[in-house]
Amino acid sequence: LALPWGRTQSPRLASQVVAGRGLQDSTEEGALEEVSIYVWYKTNEEATGTIFTPEALQEMCRLEAKMNLSGGIYDSPIITFYGNTSMSEKHFRSTYLWDCLLLSKASVDATVTELKESVKQVGPMSPYARFVHPSFASTGLSAYTRTVIMKRVPQEEVVNLDLPIREHLGRHYGFFQDGYYHSSAYIGEDDRFVESGPLRVRLFSSGVNEFGTMIGPDFLLAFGSIIFVWVVMAFHLQSVFLASCGIFQIIMSLPVACIFYRMFQIDYFEFLHILIVYLVLGIGADDIFVLADTFRHVSGDIAPVKVQGAYSKEVLHKVLRKAYIRTASAIFNTSFTTAVAFLSCSISKAMPMRTCGWYAAICIVLNFVFTITYTPAFLAIWHYRIAGKRCCCPSWSLRPEAVLVQMATPRKKRAGLVEIFIEKLYIPMMNKRVGAVRPIPLVIALAMFGCSVQGAYFASQLTPPRKAEVWFPSNHMLSDLSEFMGKNFYQPSYDNYAVISLFWGVQGFDDTTVDIYHPDSTTGMVRFDPAFDLSTATAQQAVLDTCQKLRTMKCVLAGCDNAGYDTLRYQSTMKSHACFLEDFRHWNGGTIPTGDAFEPRLLEFQQAGLESDYYDDLLGGDIDYAADIGFVDGKLRYVVIKIRSTMPREAPYSKGVEIQDMLREWNENALGEMPASLKSMKFVAEDIFRRYDLASELLSSLFSGCAIAAPMSFLVLILSTKNIIVAVYAVYAVASIVFCVLGFCKSAMNWDLGVGEAIAGVIVIGYSVDYVVHLAHIYCEARHHGAHTRADRAQFALRNMGSTVFAGAITTAGSGAIMFLCFFYFFFKMALLITVTIAYSFLFSLGFFMSMVWLIGPEGSFGDIPTPKFIERRLTSVIAGPSGGGHTEPSAPAVAQGPELVGSRDFNIAEYSAKVAKEGRLLPASMRAHLHGLRPIAAQIPAATPGGDGANASSLTPSSGERPPVVLSPCCGCA
Repeated sequence: LALPWGRTQSPRLASQVVAGRGLQDSTEEGALEEVSIYVWYKTNEEATGTIFTPEALQEMCRLEAKMNLSGGIYDSPIITFYGNTSMSEKHFRSTYLWDCLLLSKASVDATVTELKESVKQVGPMSPYARFVHPSFASTGLSAYTRTVIMKRVPQEEVVNLDLPIREHLGRHYGFFQDGYYHSSAYIGEDDRFVESGPLRVRLFSSGVNEFGTMIGPDFLLAFGSIIFVWVVMAFHLQSVFLASCGIFQIIMSLPVACIFYRMFQIDYFEFLHILIVYLVLGIGADDIFVLADTFRHVSGDIAPVKVQGAYSKEVLHKVLRKAYIRTASAIFNTSFTTAVAFLSCSISKAMPMRTCGWYAAICIVLNFVFTITYTPAFLAIWHYRIAGKRCCCPSWSLRPEAVLVQMATPRKKRAGLVEIFIEKLYIPMMNKRVGAVRPIPLVIALAMFGCSVQGAYFASQLTPPRKAEVWFPSNHMLSDLSEFMGKNFYQPSYDNYAVISLFWGVQGFDDTTVDIYHPDSTTGMVRFDPAFDLSTATAQQAVLDTCQKLRTMKCVLAGCDNAGYDTLRYQSTMKSHACFLEDFRHWNGGTIPTGDAFEPRLLEFQQAGLESDYYDDLLGGDIDYAADIGFVDGKLRYVVIKIRSTMPREAPYSKGVEIQDMLREWNENALGEMPASLKSMKFVAEDIFRRYDLASELLSSLFSGCAIAAPMSFLVLILSTKNIIVAVYAVYAVASIVFCVLGFCKSAMNWDLGVGEAIAGVIVIGYSVDYVVHLAHIYCEARHHGAHTRADRAQFALRNMGSTVFAGAITTAGSGAIMFLCFFYFFFKMALLITVTIAYSFLFSLGFFMSMVWLIGPEGSFGDIPTPKFIERRLTSVIAGPSGGGHTEPSAPAVAQGPELVGSRDFNIAEYSAKVAKEGRLLPASMRAHLHGLRPIAAQIPAATPGGDGANASSLTPSSGERPPVVLSPCCGCA
């Protein structure tokens, strides 16, 4: 996979340095590992002037003198300037006497003149071309130069081989370096260099596992997210105990998920899985907020207290039951859609993506299970023993029993900032009318609609990756290294282009023995084509014809960098194609034997090792007869032909995949003309097409995930709201969130649809549903609590779920924002996408969705999807629960909501009772008592709930003087 797993691959410099020479081993081969250290120098930040000055050369010498170069290959301009041997011997000296004296300017200028003449005459073939800028041959000036040190060392010395240079430059791993929160030893300044005396230095060692080294600090930042979420939970829940139990519940979902993860024989846990920690923190906190806030609202509705204390078991059971049932459905809706979004990764062929989706889905499901099992338990403990105790270390003694409100006005709880904002600003603003129109909701809805259109437009402009995925920060010394080398050093231009190979004889790969979760620890077996046979004249001619066709194949695609000609093959005076059969024919005197004489003679040619007789530098480093003419156990099993192509090695996906498709079509057509013994022809382009295959798979996973998650989200919205109008509004809001986030990637960041965006697309689908589902669900539930107009239902939704949405957005965005401090650019990108997703989810839920239901939301039962009677009766029975008398009355009429104007001079109880009777509902117990002359009406009647008998009657035992419930006639209002 083209993802950052395993040791960092070194740049393509080694072949230029060793030039065919091997390294001398002083110990056994198996105990040593080859390490290459690369050091680049430049004059100043602007890269002006020349690097070849006495002062700069002396600083280079002192820097490199700190390295132990014995037994290795040392390729540096220092040997050229400080050496005392002939020019041809200086270049490959492995040892040197380090005096590092300041050279005279005349001596330096004389050597520069020699270098210039050599480069001018021979060009990139000069042994000094690799030390200088491409313009050096004409100007004699080079602002850059470089050194390569190659050495075999014991494995325990691999990581610290470049330590002397790093210490000299002040580079180290650790926190707070050069103004960065934490830093790699290879972090430079803005130009990726660091100052060292009169010059600037850039460094890297192939022996360093940069990914493995820096992933640890990024993982530790997850503790910062944990602390942040805990603080927000403590502030919102107003309890350190609840916050601590909640954060423990969320964290425990991770190791418990690992148990289920391992039950499926999966133990792969790598780079992407760290992202799940940040995601689960926000999602888990949101689940807890929903239950805790619902518990608070329900307790205030059906069991308000006059004197603070703990409920009796019966009252607490009723409150918890009501909160539990309402919460379980709300959390299930969001958890289900988010889990499905991640499970859509199951169809991905990229194992890290697939396993990451599985693990995330398990964590989300476990958070749902813990919220409906463990959270009510610690809520009960908090209510009985801790609530209301303000000291730092409250005693665990039971609280005194609360005195419930009977006919007095229930004491209002202290409102938080969010509640004040909703009550004092948001609701009055949305309710304000100008004539028959509510202008503010109308303006918000139109603005968010325009935002969604803009997001959809820019999302449609997203393209596949135009360049390689960026993993490191912009100032990391490895960033854009290939581009830097190609632009600033005199190297052959052909080295920037890929070698494309065609081969016959390989049928496929048997991966039945490969552990897919540990692909590096096991290997499969190549399946050779049993029909492969090159000993016939027909087969030999087919290969020769293919060599000719490959040389002349046309390519007019944007990915072929062939200005002036239109072939796929790189055009040069040097040989840029390799056809072993043509070379064999030339070696064999112009003929190719057939039958039994063919393979023995071809084996002789292979073992002769005459590649250098046929190929020069343009293709010579990529030709190896021993590998290209595949004899296995004395039998010819496969053969390979090659060309140097005009496709750049760094060709972006959008251009390179067109060449891949062109070759695939050409290969399929050519197979039709092949004899039966050559039907196994295939092609590769180093590892470039493999990267394109991965990119295609990631993009396919994104679209497949959307195709799976979007319909499931709509289905969940339909089932949770049971109202087609509300579901349509909610689905449009969710789709707009996805479009706006992807559009932000293009319009604001100019990103492509790469690895990070493909992963984020799945996350966005899950996150975008949560807040809209919460508000849609509570809006539809509001009519069961006496709110029938669209404005009343919208206000009910805001009062019950508004603060939950605020707190959930803060915790989720905050836990993701911690990744802004991470080292890897991938995590920075995820932090930005998560925070942007939460921002759009917040805006479209409280902005667009609430504006739509305030303006044209369904009232009464309009838009409701009919529910079968037996299901409705069962749900009514479950929600109502056991009554005060210990039995259930599912067929009793619902209890009416006490109006806000009860007790005012404008209120007429007779008119209100008639209205309630027409709707087939019961009056609250206090009103019924008033009709019977038992007691006066209170100034404010607490809200009643479905299945109960009024706010106060639901939690108090009826007095002996109270008459049975009065059912009003639906026709005249008589008792």
